[in-house]
Amino acid sequence: MFAWRLRADGLDRREFRITAVAAAVAALAALEGVHKLGTAGLLAPVAIGLVVVLLSNSLAMTAFVVGIVVLCEGASFGLFSFTAKLYTHATVLNVMVALVVVSVGLDLLRRRESLWLPGALLLPLGILALAMIAGIATGHGAGVSLSTTLHKENVLAYLLFLPIAVANLRLDRRQVSLLLCGVFALALVKAFLGLAEIGSGHGATIEGSSSLTYYEPTANWLIMLALLGVVAALVARVRVPLWMLLGSPLLIGSLLLSYRRSFWIATALCLLLVVLLALSPVGRRLLVPTALLVAVAISLLGSTHFQSAQSPLLKRAASLNPTSLTANVEDRYRLDERANVLADVLKHPITGLGIQVPWEATARGLPIEHGAEARQYVHFAALWFWMKLGILGLIAYVSLLIGSAVLAWRVWRRSDEPLLRAFGLASLCGFAGLVVIETTATFTAADPRFTVLLGAQIGLLALLTRRRASESPEELPSAVGS
Repeated sequence: MFAWRLRADGLDRREFRITAVAAAVAALAALEGVHKLGTAGLLAPVAIGLVVVLLSNSLAMTAFVVGIVVLCEGASFGLFSFTAKLYTHATVLNVMVALVVVSVGLDLLRRRESLWLPGALLLPLGILALAMIAGIATGHGAGVSLSTTLHKENVLAYLLFLPIAVANLRLDRRQVSLLLCGVFALALVKAFLGLAEIGSGHGATIEGSSSLTYYEPTANWLIMLALLGVVAALVARVRVPLWMLLGSPLLIGSLLLSYRRSFWIATALCLLLVVLLALSPVGRRLLVPTALLVAVAISLLGSTHFQSAQSPLLKRAASLNPTSLTANVEDRYRLDERANVLADVLKHPITGLGIQVPWEATARGLPIEHGAEARQYVHFAALWFWMKLGILGLIAYVSLLIGSAVLAWRVWRRSDEPLLRAFGLASLCGFAGLVVIETTATFTAADPRFTVLLGAQIGLLALLTRRRASESPEELPSAVGS
């Protein structure tokens, strides 16, 4: 970390003192690491050195943290089960996200620049901050300790700070292109690992004996966006690198074998939206009969009886039929859960229930119980925000989705670079798909890994609108509020 200059009279005294202090700190870190982690703790000085290096480069720190969060799966991924230890304690991920924010702050200080707040996110994030305070107050008033309520808002803090941090990075054209290509390559790696998990027999089981690629949402979201980006580029007649085209079947296979019905429906919807927005007016007219055919196909598929020996893909697709929902105990649970949470929230429509306050099954009985922690969750994101943070939380969630869509629209419509336009259109349609996905599950601000990825994506969209504004001030306003 320090350069030694040898002189005729020996080592410079100042450099000697610095080196001695650094060696002492490294030794103490190694001893403490061995005490806490065993032999693996010897790597503690290396980790500290890596953090110091990354803090001096905000882009490298952001890419490192987001990349690690995407690559390292949780406990449901059997191929590399050791990566789940990263999420055993929330403190580790909290520190990683905090390092991203600190590195960007230090970079701004070095550049002597003020913090930039994207106008499209100013109101949503402001409301979210107020809603978080209200959620803490409501939860504390209901008897939850203040320390507990503060701790349980850590993932909400990711959603609050990460978009702002990423939006204040400094990227040139080459870095943006490399970053987006790197994101696509990461999606291909995830798709390959998901398929490898099935091939090696380590995947979690579903529909009897079949295994799936990814149950958690982070990888599926990244893969879906990558697939949408390729389609957006192809429909717009943009030349796509051969390696992206060759890797696309991996994306399709991984997403299909995830068996996540919400992602299937969202992907189908998003693909239709991509084609609708990217095609000429003549081509758009073909989408209406196409959408009707897709709807009829799903309906027919869902109403067809499949023998137990047939493909689990077909059985999973058949469960999309609305009449099949009440036959599945987990689907019935989600419907009854939603009815109970809505009944509880309507008793306190302004304040909600508060942070860490469980809902009660007073409106409907539950077919199964999932433990005390399940009463802190609901499979509907808008209702989750309303329950936890009150009416301000619901407004914050809706306005954040709208603000993110506005940023994506600006990147798509106002960028003169095909790669950025494809990313903007894929993100715009992806947010529409997220609305569909989160009617059956809550990931935003509830799933830590997904929230890190989503926050980074929103921040990158904001950064791209700011970068375009600085390049073409006559086309886009460059002041806060653009």
